[in-house]
Amino acid sequence: MTDEAPIPKPIVPESAQEAPAPVETPTPAPTEPTAPETAASAQNSVEPTQTAQPETQTAQMGRSEPLPTPSEPLPDQQPASQPSAPTQVTAPIAHRGRDVLTKARATIQDRKRKKLDKILEALTVKGKVTNDEVEKLLHVSDATATRYLSALEKEGKIQQVGKTGKAVEYTRI
Repeated sequence: MTDEAPIPKPIVPESAQEAPAPVETPTPAPTEPTAPETAASAQNSVEPTQTAQPETQTAQMGRSEPLPTPSEPLPDQQPASQPSAPTQVTAPIAHRGRDVLTKARATIQDRKRKKLDKILEALTVKGKVTNDEVEKLLHVSDATATRYLSALEKEGKIQQVGKTGKAVEYTRI
């Protein structure tokens, strides 16, 4: 198998293998660096320079743009000399929230009182009422009807007759 010819390798002069010839790759000779070049070379480990690789534009802030210092106001912020509106606005908002909650609780209590009055009216007409009748009268669940009847019992307006189950009825006192 020695009859086969070896694959020819490209002939490269020995001097070209060790160091590139200045004719093939023209590079400017390094001169004394100026202040901007020194700063750029110091930042080489952190970011590429513009001559080495162009940066692509993204929606994010570029690396080379300095961030505003905390003392500088951002364009959409008010200067520190003017009174800040958010501190004046937050107090009324908190009061409004409390007012809304208070009004909502009062409305809920008013509805509940009307339903309890309906139960008392039904007791006046019929004389006795069961949990199932209250459910159908007020269109509420079994648990809600039980809570309403228990609340009226605690107020001393009605009395439970029977202990548990279907035998439980409520009468007016």
